[in-house]
Amino acid sequence: MSGTACKAAPASRPQADFFVDVSEKSGIQKNNFTPNPATPIPINDHSRLALVDIDGDGWDDAVMHSLFPNPQGGVPFEHLVFLNNHDGTFRDASDESGLRKVQAGFLAFADVDNDGDQDAFAGLDIDLTGSTSQILLNDGQGHFTPKANAGVEKIAYAANAVFADFDGDGKVDLFLGNGQSSFSTKNAFLFGNGDGTFRDASSTALRGTIPSQPTNGLVACDYDNDGDQDIFVSTYGVSILNGWKQLWENQGDGTFVNVAEARGFHALATGNYYNAQTGHGRNPQPSGKIYGANGFGIDCGDVDNDGVLDIWMATISHADGSDDSRLWSDPTQLLLNGGEANGFTFTNVFLDRGLPFNEGDIDAAMVDYDNDGRLDLAVTRTDKYEGNFSDEQQKGWFGLFHQKEDGNFESVGLVSGINDPTGAAKRMKAGQNLAFADIDHDGDADLLVGGRDQGGGRPNFLFENRVGQDGQWLAIQVRGDGTKVHRDAFGTRVTVRIGNKIVLREKKSSRGTYDSIDGSTLLFGLGDTGACLDDKNQASLEIRWPDGTVDTYGPDAFSLSTYLRATYGEKTLTPAR
Repeated sequence: MSGTACKAAPASRPQADFFVDVSEKSGIQKNNFTPNPATPIPINDHSRLALVDIDGDGWDDAVMHSLFPNPQGGVPFEHLVFLNNHDGTFRDASDESGLRKVQAGFLAFADVDNDGDQDAFAGLDIDLTGSTSQILLNDGQGHFTPKANAGVEKIAYAANAVFADFDGDGKVDLFLGNGQSSFSTKNAFLFGNGDGTFRDASSTALRGTIPSQPTNGLVACDYDNDGDQDIFVSTYGVSILNGWKQLWENQGDGTFVNVAEARGFHALATGNYYNAQTGHGRNPQPSGKIYGANGFGIDCGDVDNDGVLDIWMATISHADGSDDSRLWSDPTQLLLNGGEANGFTFTNVFLDRGLPFNEGDIDAAMVDYDNDGRLDLAVTRTDKYEGNFSDEQQKGWFGLFHQKEDGNFESVGLVSGINDPTGAAKRMKAGQNLAFADIDHDGDADLLVGGRDQGGGRPNFLFENRVGQDGQWLAIQVRGDGTKVHRDAFGTRVTVRIGNKIVLREKKSSRGTYDSIDGSTLLFGLGDTGACLDDKNQASLEIRWPDGTVDTYGPDAFSLSTYLRATYGEKTLTPAR
């Protein structure tokens, strides 16, 4: 088999400082906060953010909260927008975007009217006089205006959102995770009409009981390999319906059934990893009430490269064991999917894979940061509980876990350059939302992290990846035709095959806690896969579109370490901008 020319480039593995803080010089810290305000600011914990291409130039821009909004405490919501200059810097477009003064707890992006640009759902999770959730339409240049009577205005307490074409009609739909850690309510399902409006289908789309719980995290992916999008719901907390999670399995006809318990996703049968009373997470929970979790961020990806999607979920699990709910609440977990042979059930391998316990995990993401072909794990952590621990791994630093060849993980967060344990600013302790995207188009995932106030105000942070670009990689942007496949093509699955090895990615709208949005370009690390051998590309490519159409490309159809674009129906790969 003959492929395009290439030069072998195994993954590079520097031991330290492979992420570099470019926050200030990039321009994304402009107007993040007022330093040392005369009047103390009532803090809202979560700094919601997105890396998304809002102006249609093929490069991801940054959208984030100005720290710290708390409209009920007299500090209105304020959204900052920074457009990518294609040179590692960003320009402030907050005012011209029309998003700065939108009163919403978070923004989720999708092309809701199928015209080729990123529109926004502005979700409101509190009671705020004169404000509701709303749809904002993009003019194609990154300027947003409200869509009247969009059908989302009556949805109360929207805390998370995930877009996909859940019913297969070529129009993007919207699942809303409602509530928050302060109160519980039922989630909602809205089907899209393709013109920027939606209709509430909660009562017909969600079969059976819809639990009233606070939803702190969402992700949609095809966990059972049947070609449609399922929805994982991370709920908070153990005092409400025992903290059991929800897994809404798509039945293929526009309806969904909660199969969380049948798949082993609802709750673990074990308890806290840290407390000896639970055998450090190995002992079975006593018969009776089974506790779930105080859930937060959640992500979906093929962590073991076996062709089925796994789950990485962050929780707060109190280690003191002062009562049963604390002792047996579920800690952060890595759930491997058993595949078809095992009924697509999940098994927690957190301890077996060498991951360290932390009491206060918040946002969770899967990313191959060093482009070796294996997904690594990232998590932000609160520092509220770190006084109970002496080990730095149990404190509130940003967690980054590198997956080794044997499938086990090593903790590299404290040496990665993301954290600064010796600095006065305690960067990046107590991070909140996080997002990965290749902001400079060099083939690896850069990192945006939301800060939390440590006194005197605190900005968001941007880190440039200085390791992943040295390995072999591919970057692929997928687009729908706007008729059979919606423009965003959420749910499109792309698989790179090298002999009997695979690297799989699926396009998602969002994930994590309170909607973290990673860049829309699918990044494939191939540095340790043997994709380049004898100076020839050995990799083939398979694209499975949301309608089931499959396009395949051999090694002679594309070059490695390039940006490519695939559009539904064209059956060609073209260079991306």
